Amino acid sequence: MAEQTRRRSGAESSRKAAQLLLAFDERHHTRSVADLAGALGMPVSSVYRYLTVLRETGMIEEAGPGEYRLSWVFVRLARAARAAGDTLESVARPVLASVAEAGGETTLLIKRIGWNAVCVDRVDSPHPVRLQFDPGQPMVLHKGSAARVLLASMPAAERRRYLASVSGLSEHERDQIEADVDTVARMGWVESFGEVDDGIWGTSAVIRDQDEVIAALGVAGPLYRLQQADRARITDLVVSGAAEISAALARGVAVG
Repeated sequence: MAEQTRRRSGAESSRKAAQLLLAFDERHHTRSVADLAGALGMPVSSVYRYLTVLRETGMIEEAGPGEYRLSWVFVRLARAARAAGDTLESVARPVLASVAEAGGETTLLIKRIGWNAVCVDRVDSPHPVRLQFDPGQPMVLHKGSAARVLLASMPAAERRRYLASVSGLSEHERDQIEADVDTVARMGWVESFGEVDDGIWGTSAVIRDQDEVIAALGVAGPLYRLQQADRARITDLVVSGAAEISAALARGVAVG
């Protein structure tokens, strides 16, 4: 029992260290301890502890008094990722472009990385007013259409552990999310209304490699310019686009 508790504690610490690294992006390339603590909902003392470990491994470096940034280690890692290639992204890119053109709204490719949903590619809407969403930006798994379809694909025990870890989520809200899971998983797509940002509508469908859910294709845009008929048309585009990517992955060929 004690050994099992230690394993859970170690896994949770590793997960929080990874979440800290994911808190950095192009817009938030330099962050203070207080900033990180607020963004991640962690005590300042915990952030200091994780930063110490990450500095020792060379992944984080000081950018100034009390401020930190990712080290150049991540340039090497990015080069390794590019060299390895990504079949999903290369297959999905032309579909993202065609859905964005036909639907007129920002189209996203979202993966689940641990307990976060992360945007890995994006094709922008042609409209001057559009969703601003950076590739690499982590999101919670219980808000937004793409996150929710990925949450529904998780093993039940892991999903329950994730929901239990979310601070500020009431028992009623956890029960409601669990009640929706079977429906979302069965349909393979879902809409969201203002779950991540007020006034933003989203719709997403799962992408499968064989029988495994590996990502979601989503569209998001301001609700004021999307009437019910528009939303239905875009949802059809997303569902068919996700199916096209899934079929291409099964065949092992590119699309477009």
